[in-house]
Amino acid sequence: MARVKRAHPNSPLTTHLSRLTTDNWHMTNKVAIYGNRRQEPYLKALAEMFSHLSGLGFKVSVHSKFAGYLIDNNIDLFGAEVIDELPEDTGLVISIGGDGTFLRAARWVGKREIPILGVNTGHLGFLASCRLEEVGTMLGAICRGDVIIEKRMMLWVQSRGLPDGSWHYALNEVALLKEETSSMITVKTEINGRFLANYRCDGLIVSTPTGSTGYNLSAGGPILEPTIDCMTLSPVAPHTLTVRPLVVGGDSELELSVESRTGQFRLSLDDQSYLVCAGESVRVKRAGFVTNLVRRKESTFSAILRDKLFWNRNNFEF
Repeated sequence: MARVKRAHPNSPLTTHLSRLTTDNWHMTNKVAIYGNRRQEPYLKALAEMFSHLSGLGFKVSVHSKFAGYLIDNNIDLFGAEVIDELPEDTGLVISIGGDGTFLRAARWVGKREIPILGVNTGHLGFLASCRLEEVGTMLGAICRGDVIIEKRMMLWVQSRGLPDGSWHYALNEVALLKEETSSMITVKTEINGRFLANYRCDGLIVSTPTGSTGYNLSAGGPILEPTIDCMTLSPVAPHTLTVRPLVVGGDSELELSVESRTGQFRLSLDDQSYLVCAGESVRVKRAGFVTNLVRRKESTFSAILRDKLFWNRNNFEF
C-alpha cells in the first residue's frame, strides 16, 4: 500500500489536494473518466458528478465513447476534454460501471500505474470502491489524502498465438479453455521449469489474487486476499476428482501447452479471447508493473466479502 504525503503547491487545488505517492506516480488535479454505455438509471447522478468535479477545480477528460454516450443523453460535461489516449499528467482515472469496465479501464491505463477509482453501476463490483452517489465523498477523501492505494498484481503472457499488437497482460486471470465442443483438453503444466501435471479438463485458470473472486471462484478456486503475493491454478471441470486448485508463489513462471482434438483452444486474458493452435506454448508470469486501485481507508476485505457475497446473512435477509 502506498503512503500518503502532503503535496507541494502546484495546482489550483493546492490548499486541498494531497499528493498520493507511489513508486512512479503522484496525484495531480487532472482526472480521466472511463465508463460503459449502459447508465440509463444513473444519468442524473452522472450529471451531478461532472458538476461536482468542476466545482472542486479538477480538470476532467472523458474517453470518447463514453463522452459520446453522455452527450447523446444530454449530460453537461462542464468543459471536459474528449480523449482517446490518457493525457500525460493524469492523476486519477475514474471507472464507472462493473468489474468488466474496470478491467478495460486498467488496460486503458496500461503500464502507467495511474490509480483507478472504481464506481459501481454494475452487479457485484468487487473492484469498485464506491457507488455513484458516493463519488463526491470519495473525491473529498482523495483531496484530503484520506485513501489507500492498493497495488494489484498483473500477469504477463507470452505466446505466438496472440495477435500482433494485442495486450499481453491480465489483472484478473489467464484462462486456457476448450472450444465450444464436448471434448476435453489436456494442459501440460510446468512451474519454474519443472513438470507439475497434465490437466485433463475443460480449461485451466491462472488467477491473480484480484481475480480470485471472478472466474476462479466459479471454478471452485480459493478466495485470496487481493494484495498477497501469489497466483492460483484452478482446473475447470477436471476429469480426475483429486485434481484440485493449487496456490503458487507470485514469482512463479508457468509454461503451459494444450492438446485438443479440435486442434485449437481458446486463450483468454481477462475479457479478451483468442483462438490459438494446439501445441503453442503459453508462458505466464508476474508483469513488471501493477494496477493501482483506490480504496477507502476504512474499507476491509472481510467487509467486502460480507457485502458482495452475503456472508453472515440468513435466509430472511435476502
